[in-house]
Amino acid sequence: MNKHPIYLAVAASALSLSSVNTLADGDHREHAEAIEEIIVSASPLDKTHSDNTRPAAVLSGDRLRQQAAATLGESLKGQPGVASASFGPGVGTPVIRGQQGNRVKVMQDNLDTMDAANASSDHANAVEALLAERIEVLRGPQTLRYGSGAIGGVINVIDNRIPGRLPEATSGSIETRYSSVNEESATVAKFEGAAGQLAWHLDGLYRHSNNVEIPGFADLHGQEHADETTYGFIDNSDSESKNLTFGSSWFFDDEDFFGLSVSRLENEYGIPAGAHVHHHEDEDHDHDEDHDEDHHDEDHHDEDDHDEDHDEDHDEDHHEHGEEDIRIDMKQTRYDLKGQFTQPFAGFDKLTMRMAYVDYEHKELEGAEIGTTYSSEGFEGRFELVHSAWMDGKARGAFGLQFADKDFEAIGEEAFIPASNTSNIGVFLVEEWDLGSWLLEMGARLENTEVDAEGHSAADFNTHSLSAAAQYRLAEGQKINIVVSQAQRAPSVEELFADGVHVATQSYELGNEQLEKETSRNIELGYKMHLPMGKDYLELDLGVFYNDIEDFIYRDNSGQMREEQPLFTYQQQGAEFKGVELSMTFPLYRNNGDAWDLQVFGDSVRAELDSGEDVPRITPRRIGAQLDYHGELMGNSFDAQLRYTNVEDQDRPGHNEEATPGYDRLDASVHYRMDMVGGELVVFLRGDNLLDEDIRNATSFLREIAPEPGRGFTLGARYTF
Repeated sequence: MNKHPIYLAVAASALSLSSVNTLADGDHREHAEAIEEIIVSASPLDKTHSDNTRPAAVLSGDRLRQQAAATLGESLKGQPGVASASFGPGVGTPVIRGQQGNRVKVMQDNLDTMDAANASSDHANAVEALLAERIEVLRGPQTLRYGSGAIGGVINVIDNRIPGRLPEATSGSIETRYSSVNEESATVAKFEGAAGQLAWHLDGLYRHSNNVEIPGFADLHGQEHADETTYGFIDNSDSESKNLTFGSSWFFDDEDFFGLSVSRLENEYGIPAGAHVHHHEDEDHDHDEDHDEDHHDEDHHDEDDHDEDHDEDHDEDHHEHGEEDIRIDMKQTRYDLKGQFTQPFAGFDKLTMRMAYVDYEHKELEGAEIGTTYSSEGFEGRFELVHSAWMDGKARGAFGLQFADKDFEAIGEEAFIPASNTSNIGVFLVEEWDLGSWLLEMGARLENTEVDAEGHSAADFNTHSLSAAAQYRLAEGQKINIVVSQAQRAPSVEELFADGVHVATQSYELGNEQLEKETSRNIELGYKMHLPMGKDYLELDLGVFYNDIEDFIYRDNSGQMREEQPLFTYQQQGAEFKGVELSMTFPLYRNNGDAWDLQVFGDSVRAELDSGEDVPRITPRRIGAQLDYHGELMGNSFDAQLRYTNVEDQDRPGHNEEATPGYDRLDASVHYRMDMVGGELVVFLRGDNLLDEDIRNATSFLREIAPEPGRGFTLGARYTF
């Protein structure tokens, strides 16, 4: 394991506020002051980021466009406490503080995406970071407002597809970018305007990529089995995505509106070869320490050499053995309604309503044949009422109703999840008291979830969440936060009733009908500092957390085989998650418009089951630094960033899982903006993994056969008017 004593010193500070560079342009003092005006939707009370008692990061503006990538996890993995669980380049689901899947709720403007991402690790989130206006990362339990699926955190992708403001003029942006590591080309366009009291929004995206380049063998054991893997690229890792959205709102006045939108997403991507191989030559599988290596020995790709003809040679050998590439063909149509009304009736300041209907389908293609089809139709709605302030304006609050209904079905020979209906309804209440030096918050939520699966008795769960938070304002620019909460989560349909081979993940998954609801008891301490330092500000954000989860549900690698596949079973026992997150930003130099800043960051999470074994696929400790420059070049604005991250070995991989080595990652980017007639042109260049490291992420299910991309450069231009 790499040892970094400096980590312990730096870990006395935490990672979040300085990552919230929502306004990357202009004077740094103006930027620092603007941070205070950010409204975080974690609370229905329109609280600013600085007054939010819970850990949150907001990614928007140029910073979002710099970091936006093909998957949500890849776009957010540099945020405090956030990593990406990849299943090849086409899938990157977010991991928050070591938790993922059914514990991290991914939302589109405060409503669930209602895709199939949580059903399996090979399913991508049906959301596009490149089309977002901002992305909020809410770390820790957020069940109070968003339900049991948010027991680990929330990713809220907010766009303006239903306009929330009446624009004064037509505006828009067009961006195109090209990435060398997979020959990815992406084009994004967004336009907004108004006709009288009617505001409209139109956006679209097209992205295409080829196989991803890597610095060595795809298989971690490639030196031993060079004829059974690929070298320099990951086979079947290409993708194509299209997205088109139209929305409009009618404004009754400056604040009250009602609108709707419709969006169509199509996404096709490959599952890396080796992730879907059937085991026809099983030898000794008494334990999975040997299994992970053994299943690579049975891969059926054959490459005699690694020149430019390897794709053709590989395909021929691949088909000789009767195997076909596995691809995911996903399609989703989403309809949204949204309304906001101020002073709806006596005693209430605002009513907000949101509803969405999603028609989702994806097919797992085995060559030209359809292996399994997953379909989902879901409806979700929420109403929130903010009541008028009392106690001379010191107290305010809100209560809400949330309801959802989802039909899910898998059809095919390897449909491992039964057809099911999941419905839930929840009510919540949040109250806040601003007492000068103290800001107090309390809340509660009651929720009922019913899972009715074909061939099984219906499972019914009543869950509740309670939360108390306090913020003490030490002095101007210094705040201490403490949050104590209890949150519960009902098990999902796949955790309860899965039973069968899932070809895309090369596993046999077995649910557990005896699962109980999870109960997580949590405490979090945070310290935020935002102090003047010369002409700018010194920023520090430190957070430590502890989660004691009773009846924690996890996917266990049993070490056994069933129907020629490794058997994964859903188990339940207590678990503890604890960690620290830090970020500190120093203004280094200011002179004649030139500004240099240094950011130091790091995070760590440790997760252990009551049995003493480690929870699998947990993010290892990370530490790093980023140097930022803002100035002028030839009379135009110029920005540059250089970011270094050290990730330690993960030598606590969990039951029957293999350890992953650490790595050093170096990234850089430059942005040059020019005023043009009627708008602004930004030209940008980003370099990723400049050291060309062989990166195996501990959170990835395919870390041994599909590493992260090697050295790559992205060149792009964006015109805004």
